[in-house]
Amino acid sequence: MKKIIIKAVLFDLDGTLCDSDTAWSIAQRETFQLLCKQKPSISEEAITKAWTTVHQRLFQQLGAGKLSMAEVRDARFQCLFEELGLPAGKVMEELSDFFCSRYLTSLRLYDDVTILEKLTGYHVGIITNGAHDEHTDSQLSKVKHLGLSERIQSLTISGEIGVRKPKVEIFKVACERADVLPKEAVYVGDSVQNDIVGANRAGMTSVLIDRKLDRLIPETADEQPDHIILNLYDVLSCLKNRR
Repeated sequence: MKKIIIKAVLFDLDGTLCDSDTAWSIAQRETFQLLCKQKPSISEEAITKAWTTVHQRLFQQLGAGKLSMAEVRDARFQCLFEELGLPAGKVMEELSDFFCSRYLTSLRLYDDVTILEKLTGYHVGIITNGAHDEHTDSQLSKVKHLGLSERIQSLTISGEIGVRKPKVEIFKVACERADVLPKEAVYVGDSVQNDIVGANRAGMTSVLIDRKLDRLIPETADEQPDHIILNLYDVLSCLKNRR
């Protein structure tokens, strides 16, 4: 049996290459504090509750294909103000702009992203869910801001393709851009449902990066990664095992 040669290594963005959770928490906290100053009658607890409710509602619509990520982003503060019984206006727009800007400037790459420079001879790319426009809060802006544009050869974003992970189509498009067959590509991500399930169904080698050490026991074959790593440096070991 002929051994498969891996030609491409593709990565998820948020939680895999950059610490988006910390950036989101910073932006959220500071934005809520600003809103409390603007509207002293509303508590931070009430804002947090309304914010959670709004995001659950919007992401349900996103998952159902009724909204794009860009539409979710553009609607969240308007929906938040409606939930809090506040009129839309300049304050709402300023807070939205502040949140997006603060989120972007708070983003940091993980130290082990230096692995990208060691993947010589492989096509290196990113597959990510999110908006593809020029807005401050888009995956495109994040990739540029983090200096990843110069370190990868391809970028595939759901907002551009019109299909979100774990749908197989977005993985296939990424492989076509890398000029490889799915079986010739490794995909590294931190989400079992979005990354591992999608990569497995597409026929790629799936690698779960478990930064938080909260491994879930797979319930189906699609949820079982080919490899589990604790940091990106271990990608090299996965590649050696595939040669």
